[in-house]
Amino acid sequence: MDDWSKQIFNLFGNAVQEFAQQLGQDTEQWFDDWTEQLASASDALVRTTDQWAEQVQAALDPEIDRLVDELNRVIEPFEISLNHQVDEVAEQLDVVLGPLVAGLSGLDQWFEEVSAPINSTVEPILQNSPACVGCRNFYGQAHGGNTLVCAMHPFGPDEERHCPDWESVY
Repeated sequence: MDDWSKQIFNLFGNAVQEFAQQLGQDTEQWFDDWTEQLASASDALVRTTDQWAEQVQAALDPEIDRLVDELNRVIEPFEISLNHQVDEVAEQLDVVLGPLVAGLSGLDQWFEEVSAPINSTVEPILQNSPACVGCRNFYGQAHGGNTLVCAMHPFGPDEERHCPDWESVY
C-alpha cells in the first residue's frame, strides 16, 4: 500500500510542477505581449503628441511674430526718446566732469611725492642695499650713470647689513 500512495503523491507533485511551469510560461508570454502593446501605444502617443505640438507651434508662430512686431513698433518712440535723453545727460556730465578730470591730471605728481617714503623703503631692496631699507636718508637716484645711495654714504654703507646713520622713515 505504500507504493501506490507514493505514486499518487509523485503524480500529484509532477502535476503541480507542470502546472506551475505552464503558469510561469503563460504569465511570461502575457507580460511580453502586454509590454509590446504598451510600447506600440506609447509610440503612437508620442507621434500624436509631436504632431499636436507642431500644429500648435505652426498656429502660434505667426501670432507671436505679429505681437513682437507690434511691441517693437510701440517701444520704438520710447527708445528714441530715451536715447536722446541719455545723450543729453552724457553731454551735461562731460561739461561738468571735464574740468575735474583735467584737474586730476596733476594727481600723479602729487601721488609720487606722497609715496616717496614708501618707495624709499622698497627701492633699497631692489638696489641691493639691504642696510638702507626703511632709512629716511635713502636717496637711490642715478646721476651721470652713478647711483647716489645717500649723502652720508654715496655708494652705500661700508657694512652690508648695518649703517651707523640709519634713521626710520616712520
